[in-house]
Amino acid sequence: MAFISDDLYNDICMANDIVDYASSFMSLKKSGKSYMACCPFHNEKTPSFHIDRDKQLFHCFGCGASGNFVQLVMRLEGLDYRDAIKFLAERAGITIPENGVRESTGLTRKKDAIYEMNKIAARFFYDTLMDPEKGRVGRKYFSERKLGRKTIIKFGLGYAPDSYDALIKHLKSKGYNERQIVEAGLAVSRRNNTVDKFRNRVMFPIINVRGKVIGFGGRVPGSNTAADGFKLAKYLNSPETPVFDKGSNLFALNLAKNSNAQDLILCEGYMDVITVHQAGIDNAVATLGTAITDQQAKLMLRYGREILICYDMDEAGTKAALRAIEIIAAAGGRSRVIRIKGAKDPDEFITKYGAAGFKKAAELAVPSTQFRLSLIKGKYDLNDTDGKIRFVDEAAQVLATLDNPVEVDAYIKKTASETGISEQAVFGKYTELRGKRRRYSPVKTKEDYKRREVTRINSEKPPGERVTDSVIEAERRLLSIMAQSKRLCLKANAVMKPEEYSNKVYSTLAKRMGEYAERGEQPEPSVILNEFSGDHDAENMAAAVFFNTEVYSDTDKTLFDLIYTIKQNKLDARINASEDPGEIAELINEKNTLGEKRSEWGREDK
Repeated sequence: MAFISDDLYNDICMANDIVDYASSFMSLKKSGKSYMACCPFHNEKTPSFHIDRDKQLFHCFGCGASGNFVQLVMRLEGLDYRDAIKFLAERAGITIPENGVRESTGLTRKKDAIYEMNKIAARFFYDTLMDPEKGRVGRKYFSERKLGRKTIIKFGLGYAPDSYDALIKHLKSKGYNERQIVEAGLAVSRRNNTVDKFRNRVMFPIINVRGKVIGFGGRVPGSNTAADGFKLAKYLNSPETPVFDKGSNLFALNLAKNSNAQDLILCEGYMDVITVHQAGIDNAVATLGTAITDQQAKLMLRYGREILICYDMDEAGTKAALRAIEIIAAAGGRSRVIRIKGAKDPDEFITKYGAAGFKKAAELAVPSTQFRLSLIKGKYDLNDTDGKIRFVDEAAQVLATLDNPVEVDAYIKKTASETGISEQAVFGKYTELRGKRRRYSPVKTKEDYKRREVTRINSEKPPGERVTDSVIEAERRLLSIMAQSKRLCLKANAVMKPEEYSNKVYSTLAKRMGEYAERGEQPEPSVILNEFSGDHDAENMAAAVFFNTEVYSDTDKTLFDLIYTIKQNKLDARINASEDPGEIAELINEKNTLGEKRSEWGREDK
């Protein structure tokens, strides 16, 4: 992880507005000194997500997600720390000087190296494609798919030569070794041999929203049966690497996010997306060789008001579309389905009917509920009484999943009209199923976070050092008081050293707040939280400290009472875990004298 100076960090954040930024993703409402919204990180109907404009912090009282401005950008944009800083700097028109960034950590250096290797590889594949002899096979394939040169350049398409080490040799000439090339997913080790991952394939660079090449997709340019009869994988994607996560990225989103369209079109394959873009429709994206994930749905909904699903119209494509509808709905979004009649996929449809035909099909995309009901309707004969009953039963199951009462009412009327069964009967079936429907609580609740915090903290501790959730809570409240007062921060650190806290996050907070207090300054929560960027659990724990809403009649007394409680609980844990009579006696004596020490802590001369 790379850090810039605290001063430059503050300048960048102050030049932006966390409320203005967040309002592009969620509907914010002023509430006292903070702003509230429904949390973007878990499903909820009652707003529990708070933003503090002055402190530049966010916190969800429902699921526990917390952090500073940069960490909010990291989560919403899917960026790492450095790219989130650059994003905000560019947004504010601030240039980050070369000497403004400290030495990178090992992980960041590894990521930077992979980004650079991917960039070099993308150029290598493109240059190979354009080579009159080496790229002949790749150019023939793209020509048969009717892709023009401008499209090839726009997407940075290329060709991996039919060689076991062409790319390896090229990357070695740039100073990289085989271990690094394998870590980047550009080569694989087999029988003590390292060979190129992609060979004799047309190449599709996968580029993130920041314009960085994070991986590749490769396709066999023709039959996937080798000369010896061995079946090759027709499609091959980069493996998971420190910069590439299939489930968290989308093909061509770097282009689609700049579209003037209000919606995004979700396709199944890279060629579908490329053909749609070449037709002048620049808001298409695709998943990366896997079924759509929750993260991808949320990512799309940041850039599109609604998702238009354009999958193949075969059985597999229909099942995939139904799954996509469910996942997009679970992410809080709306979807419609583009029906491409007379063609197996968008690529073939555009070849047959042109860009105008596809645009018309997109305009006629059917709402997801209508699509689901039409599939059920096609299974039954509505002229038959049994067929009507079965249709209503299945239709009611679909309606029971909807939360919009207006939509439910409209489809109840439509279902009744199509079957001749009364609206009252259809509604009765709907309410019966709705009542039986299991209500799922959010995947991540505040209690989930607390349990996970305690489990994680105790996982590496011996029995005598394990803590309870009450100790964690007392430490959090103690740190919250310290964050509000330089005087109390110094008093607390004099009695309870940073290293005495039960976990590294709280120890770091106590130490950093103490450093500010010793300089006579109030702590900068947003700056301190940068210590934990990239570790969401740590971010949540740390940021929650600064979102304390408790008010105490005697803050000094509360401070020392909390320290006493923490120390007493830890001594109890050690006593219960010990089997040594001598040690137990010493610990009991220490516990007995703790009360005497408590009376000394609050004195001004201490």
